Amino acid sequence: MPRRGRIALLGLALAAGSAAAAPDEERLGKADGYPFERLGPHFSLLTERTKIGNFTNMERIFWPREIAAPAEARPLARSPEPLSVKYVYQGKTYTIEDLLSRQRITGLLVLKDDTIVYERYQYDRSAADRFASFSMAKTVVALLVGIALHEGRIASLEDAALKYAPELRGTAYAGASIRDLLRMSSGARWSDKVVAGEDTDVARLAADTYFRRAAGGASSLRRVREAAAPPGTLFNYSSAETFALGLALRGAIGGDLTAYAAEKLWKPLGAESPASWLTDWAGVEASNCCINARLRDYARLGLLLAHDGEAGGRQIVPREFLLDATERERQPEYLKPRRATGYFGYGYQVWLYPFSTRTFQARGLFGQELIVQPSSRVVVVITSALQTPDMPSDIMVERNTFLGSVLTALGGKADVYR
Repeated sequence: MPRRGRIALLGLALAAGSAAAAPDEERLGKADGYPFERLGPHFSLLTERTKIGNFTNMERIFWPREIAAPAEARPLARSPEPLSVKYVYQGKTYTIEDLLSRQRITGLLVLKDDTIVYERYQYDRSAADRFASFSMAKTVVALLVGIALHEGRIASLEDAALKYAPELRGTAYAGASIRDLLRMSSGARWSDKVVAGEDTDVARLAADTYFRRAAGGASSLRRVREAAAPPGTLFNYSSAETFALGLALRGAIGGDLTAYAAEKLWKPLGAESPASWLTDWAGVEASNCCINARLRDYARLGLLLAHDGEAGGRQIVPREFLLDATERERQPEYLKPRRATGYFGYGYQVWLYPFSTRTFQARGLFGQELIVQPSSRVVVVITSALQTPDMPSDIMVERNTFLGSVLTALGGKADVYR
């Protein structure tokens, strides 16, 4: 981008206004300019001082492949007055600025239709930064599956994943269908819990894939051999399921996910900047995570979902596939809200709110969220550097309360059902 364009972009970010200091700035490395850490024996994404820098420099730490952007971005309008809402949490009334001063939010963007009604960055980040998606990338994989299904590259979601990725033979995913993997319902025994200093299932997957400490590809799943339940009967959130799904998708399309994402998704939705996807030693995308993109491009992805897969007058992702993915009534009972978890339900690599009005989110570790309500055309993007990988309940409850106020202020609904 020309220097003048970068200055204008930064100016737009600053035009959103100033806010009170973000929490834990010094602990997160402000005095040192929010540095990122070079990959080495003691590297950890849990290190507080380098979280901000790491989460916006993943491409400089690991091994990325570019997701190309179109020659011209889809324009987003800007509201002349930024959104102003209040929400009540634990008996006190707060504003958006209060939320930013209370939570480690690196970026917050709210869209209504194609208009930015709020955009703010903290910790010296800006609109030009690319933010780590963590598991928000799982939703992108599901969308690409829907496109491949429409194109006939995947014949049916009932097909065994093994049909497209025979290298899964001998793993617990050999008996799972594409739909089972989309729903995190393969039945494989797995724990996605991140525990500092412990060699957990998901820690080993990270080491084998984008940390490049193993051969990559299907070898990263060889150890997953035990079943805990029959396929299609039990929800168990598992990053390995999406990695297996990514292998099946690569086999179906006969190529890299990155190039497919660029041609079928990133360019059609009108992204303003290339994104990237981290890869393993074999050059396979870490499909369970690891996309890096600008906040506004995450918002454009949300806008595509808010329009049920349509962008620029074209149907990019099949509408019926998206309804199957995000409509709670289309899920089996064990995946519905308050069944899959105590609050959220689960669709095709997306979390479903317990609202009567269809509302869903992509979610990643350390507090990354892309929230969409199609009927009101409201999209909320939040990137974060939370202290813990899993979102603490108090932070989640406050965010959900804030979301309810945003939705109602913009003509949507937060109609939680009992």
